[in-house]
Amino acid sequence: MLEGSRQLIGRARLFRTVLLGRSQDPLEGIQVYDILARWLGRGDETMLARMRETELGRRLLDERQDVLGVLGDREALRALPDGTLGRALACFLDERGIFPEELARKVREARADSGGFAPRASPEVAYLHDRFRDLHDLWHVVTGYDIDWAGEYGVVALSAQQVGYRSQTIATFVSTALAAVSGRPDIFGTWLQARRRAREAPYLLAQDWPALLPLPLREVRRRLHLDPPPKYRPLPNTP
Repeated sequence: MLEGSRQLIGRARLFRTVLLGRSQDPLEGIQVYDILARWLGRGDETMLARMRETELGRRLLDERQDVLGVLGDREALRALPDGTLGRALACFLDERGIFPEELARKVREARADSGGFAPRASPEVAYLHDRFRDLHDLWHVVTGYDIDWAGEYGVVALSAQQVGYRSQTIATFVSTALAAVSGRPDIFGTWLQARRRAREAPYLLAQDWPALLPLPLREVRRRLHLDPPPKYRPLPNTP
């Protein structure tokens, strides 16, 4: 009974920290999404069905394209010409000290005790969840949202809208609503705009991202109906 109460209090504190935008650890946000996903679902059916809608999506699914290996090759990205998506990604990761491969490792370790994030999922669905995670930082660059809290809410709202990820949609809705009550209603507007952009863009999970990296960033944004990038007021990641 006492142990159960402690766990409940710990979860309440975790939810409060994440939903109020006071977490400094991305794994805390993932923990909250995982807990909500057990109740609300992860969008597995939508994620897989949309992937199968196009020939390219089916091919990428069959090949199990490894995007993490490409995005983790920082030297190759830095060698691309100025103005390309890949070079912009390298600058984004370098300037913010982000390592997608390190996050992937930490996430796998964090979920090891529970048998993984999707222990009963098909190999296809498990692969798509890995792909969804590994492309997150690249989507920051393509969509134009930075890693401040308002930017995180924007990119998560956009990607969750595309794949039907209800737990992420609800969590970011609550966070932006709380921010609005606290004097930042513009952040809720950023959230709404991100969902609209998600509906206008093609399915981002089914794009051949390694082939897009050498192209000019503006051209990639135009192709994906993500141009121009959004104008929004950042919300600093403060404790």
